[in-house]
Amino acid sequence: MKRILKEVSAADMRGPLDKLHELLADRQLGAYWLNQLVLMMRKEPTHTLTSKWLSDLSSSWPWKRAEEHFLKTQQLWYNEPQWPFQICVLEIGGLTNEKLHNKWQTVFGSRYPEKDMTNEIKNINLFPSSEKRKIFLIRLQTRFLNLPEKATFSDVACKHPRLNLSLCPPETAFFMRPLVKDYFDSNATTFAMDFKPSTVVDKNKKRVFYFARSRDSYGNDLYMGAWDIYKDSESEPGTYWIFQYNFGSSLI
Repeated sequence: MKRILKEVSAADMRGPLDKLHELLADRQLGAYWLNQLVLMMRKEPTHTLTSKWLSDLSSSWPWKRAEEHFLKTQQLWYNEPQWPFQICVLEIGGLTNEKLHNKWQTVFGSRYPEKDMTNEIKNINLFPSSEKRKIFLIRLQTRFLNLPEKATFSDVACKHPRLNLSLCPPETAFFMRPLVKDYFDSNATTFAMDFKPSTVVDKNKKRVFYFARSRDSYGNDLYMGAWDIYKDSESEPGTYWIFQYNFGSSLI
């Protein structure tokens, strides 16, 4: 049903436009809000990643730019204004389960609910602790995966070879969390992964990690949590996911 709204006057616009100008003028986060405005106003040319975007991702330049962006700003996620997705380069490995547990406990041991995540680390088969490696990640919405309208968790949380996407190693979230300080979206971001520790007894469920913003927070604070999801659970088109992009040495 179409909703009829009253006419908008210049006085009505003044407050929102002043706020928009304030957000865009912010030296640290202005680029983020500009990108959000561009995405809101655009008409998507397709319901999946375009050949131009896929070509961008297959090149080394955006990944190098993402690393430079992090070194310069300490903001992990990077995007070009025309992209409806974000990318980052993350280093994982080099830690045993015990060392990762202790590191997490030191940083998040007093924060709820993240202090409870220490129990998850012992269940992860980590990448060999003697080695470090870079993985290439992309954050995007379900609708860009070219899936059926009623896509399920199983449809989403799997490899997508045509888009060069694969699942994240389960430890990805634990290495990423200390590097991400803010979270602006109202919906959670889920890591696409294949993880079923012994504590998940239901064969129709798998465990995922996610980032979300606390409903009790007036700022942009985020927290990390865990969900046990049924394989047939629906994933809304606007749901955010993090995948590993198979670029260079990250091919698996």
